[in-house]
Amino acid sequence: MKLSDYAKKAGISYRTAWRWWKQGNLTGYQLPSGTIIITDDNHSKPDLIACIYARVSSAENKDNLDRQADRLKDYAVARGYKIYKVVKEVGSGLDDNRQQLAKILVDPNYNV
Repeated sequence: MKLSDYAKKAGISYRTAWRWWKQGNLTGYQLPSGTIIITDDNHSKPDLIACIYARVSSAENKDNLDRQADRLKDYAVARGYKIYKVVKEVGSGLDDNRQQLAKILVDPNYNV
């Protein structure tokens, strides 16, 4: 079936299905015209693995950082995501130097 049809059956957006295809989570092949055909008869969704990132602007808000991370963990569990990693960072909103965020954005071990 076409990738767009697979996305509808799986209850996901086309962009999510495309991302899963690019990550190798779906089995199928691509026609010379560019159309992607999914051969996976199992219409179940692959495991959704989340990386949680929490940030506060100053060390004074460290308690808020922990609460923020806990809320995000609860949300991920409620949505059925597996949690890969929780990253907490203290950094100003005016400063673009967020080393922890830069590291997790290139990490391929999660998909949400």
